Amino acid sequence: MVCCVWIRASLEDLDVVEQLESSSYPADEGADRAKLEFRISHAQEFFMVCRRGEDVVGFVNGTLSKDSKLTHESMSHHDPQGSTLCIHSVVVQESMRRQGLGRRMLRHYVEEVQGKEQVRAIALICKEYLVDFYKQCGFVMVGPSDVEHGADPWYEMRITK
Repeated sequence: MVCCVWIRASLEDLDVVEQLESSSYPADEGADRAKLEFRISHAQEFFMVCRRGEDVVGFVNGTLSKDSKLTHESMSHHDPQGSTLCIHSVVVQESMRRQGLGRRMLRHYVEEVQGKEQVRAIALICKEYLVDFYKQCGFVMVGPSDVEHGADPWYEMRITK
């Protein structure tokens, strides 16, 4: 089992977070540096990194929306008054994958977010091959997503309090 410390991201983490994001998603799907910087700066409470020693080996991030259904618009900004948390990325460094770290990170993230009174639901979109992974972390399938992001179809999943 990989032992890590789970803390909020800071702008000092931006370079490594950007590298991890770009190595984990196709170019037409991953967040660019400006989006990652925005999320750290404006939704830091919902941007967590996993450190092993001094190294960031994974992260999970999200933003709040007032909309209950995920749309391109609702996922494009952060509304501090929102009650739906939209998870954007669950990323694990390639050499650390297949060791249960992603599942542990996401479960910890969900547990922490569910403790926030304002958050009523946690939602995400994923590709079909990741549906079972998210089910194992407590998410339920909503159905095909209307969000178009890259070439492949996406599925909306959520956890409701």
